Amino acid sequence: MFRYIYRKFIYKIDKILNKGFLHQVVFLILFITIALIIISTFVSLSFNFSFPNAFWQSLMQFIDTGNISSVEGDKKLVITFLFVTFFGVFGWGLLIAMINNSLQDRIKNLSKGNIFIMEKNHSIILGYGEEVFSIIEELKNGKVKNIVLLSEYDSNYIKKRIVFSKINKKVNIIVREGNPSIIENLKLLNIKKAHSIAIISNDDTQSLKILLSLKNFILNDYKDDDDKMNVSILVANKENIEIIKSIQNEVENQFKIHIIYKYEILYKIIGQSMIYTGLSSVYEELFSYKCIDIKLEDKHNYENYTFNEVALKYMENKMILFGIINEEYPLYIPDKNYKIQKTDTLTLFHSNDDNTIEHRKIKDEDINYNHKVLLILDNNKEKEVINEITYYINREDIIKTYYKDIEEEDSKYNFLFKKIKNNDITKIVLISDHIETDINTINILLIIRHIINKEKLNISILSLITSIENRNLIFSEDIKDFIVSGRLIGTLIAHSLINPKILYLFENLLTKNGNDIIMIKAKDYFDFNDKKTFEDIYNFFINKKSIPIGLKIQSNIILNPDKDIEVNDKYEIIIIVRDEDLLLS
Repeated sequence: MFRYIYRKFIYKIDKILNKGFLHQVVFLILFITIALIIISTFVSLSFNFSFPNAFWQSLMQFIDTGNISSVEGDKKLVITFLFVTFFGVFGWGLLIAMINNSLQDRIKNLSKGNIFIMEKNHSIILGYGEEVFSIIEELKNGKVKNIVLLSEYDSNYIKKRIVFSKINKKVNIIVREGNPSIIENLKLLNIKKAHSIAIISNDDTQSLKILLSLKNFILNDYKDDDDKMNVSILVANKENIEIIKSIQNEVENQFKIHIIYKYEILYKIIGQSMIYTGLSSVYEELFSYKCIDIKLEDKHNYENYTFNEVALKYMENKMILFGIINEEYPLYIPDKNYKIQKTDTLTLFHSNDDNTIEHRKIKDEDINYNHKVLLILDNNKEKEVINEITYYINREDIIKTYYKDIEEEDSKYNFLFKKIKNNDITKIVLISDHIETDINTINILLIIRHIINKEKLNISILSLITSIENRNLIFSEDIKDFIVSGRLIGTLIAHSLINPKILYLFENLLTKNGNDIIMIKAKDYFDFNDKKTFEDIYNFFINKKSIPIGLKIQSNIILNPDKDIEVNDKYEIIIIVRDEDLLLS
């Protein structure tokens, strides 16, 4: 019976202490008060003290643990107050421990996402992938002040990556650890006051779970129909696009879903970069806010002006008009005599900074658009890769080999050298579609680099890898093109968060049915006996419904060049083209 009563008593105390800091402090104060009353009663009865005086003396010994030296008289009284002093040390230590634990729990709750966010007009990232850090960097460059990231990934690791990436200046980044597919976690993100949401994951299943939770939350709790929320979702498998579109039909009055299909974008860039060395850097600059910015001008005063007239006006202000967006076309390059309508949105390039990208020095004879390609990849992505890139390069010009085949060879050097030599390879393309396979790409790149240097081969290399850190490990001037999927896709998602309309433009440039960015040799189109400026180049190609956006010469790629820059026969011209056949007419 006594044991049951004791256990029941201890259980009640545990319940009280488990209720939190306030209950713990109240219990501690109550326990100390009762203990001091008991001690004061003992002192009053044993040493001829009045009870108020005994309580006061006991309280002073408890509060000031160094006051024991002032006690005089009976040794038993000294021992009693010495006990009170030790009791005071214990009590203060316990209180400090409670305060410390409470603060630790508060910090832990904050990082775990258990505190409501008070920010407004913030961008929310749900989930985690290599794209996250590029998204945050581009949002910062795009002048976004508040960014909230919620993922199941270790928040301390993410914060460390952000600090080392030096992207945490002048922007408030809140990193939360928790499951984004749990509605209770979403309720703490102040979604109603957010500007936009991005869903990022290496696993489409997890992305769909997050989207469904977001849908349920918004349908039940987000009643403001005046302004639709923009939600961008990254998709790795084409089959899931149809599922997401069905979800969009259910929530079209509450929010707009922008689907970014990762591999269609990457494989189109790979296909084009197989032909045009340096083109991957053009895309990287177009996606980034740092150097070249894209401006959508929907409030203009150019109604009934011709497209050519408006283009020349903008060129005077160091901007390139490269098309229009309207209800019918996401990006349209009209005839130069097309009359601008009030409903047309003008699409413009303008420079924010130095817009020159450095590359290895390329000799004139290196310029080659007809390559024999050695394609190195995992066989699980072969079908999709080939379907995309053969839109730009003939299938018979592609020699395939797989990472696993190379790994099985005793001499990887000899195996790769024979492939290159026997097939007259002029370009090598390595594809890594996951961060775990980046290491295979790095290992083989090192061998290929050794082959090219030792055998003195004139071969360009194009590499698709996932992580910017892995790119930095192997970056070298003898590798002309890197496509870092985490960076490219991350910057594209950042655009969709800041201004979703720009996403329609990129979708046009990054799908095989839209416009293309290509490079052409200036000497194939112009006689350079007379002086030619970029403005002359622009006026020539606008007649062919094509828009020059930059120049390339040897090591330099220049986007949005000054209209008076002089062009010679050593230049390549970077063009957005609606129909390549028009260039031949």
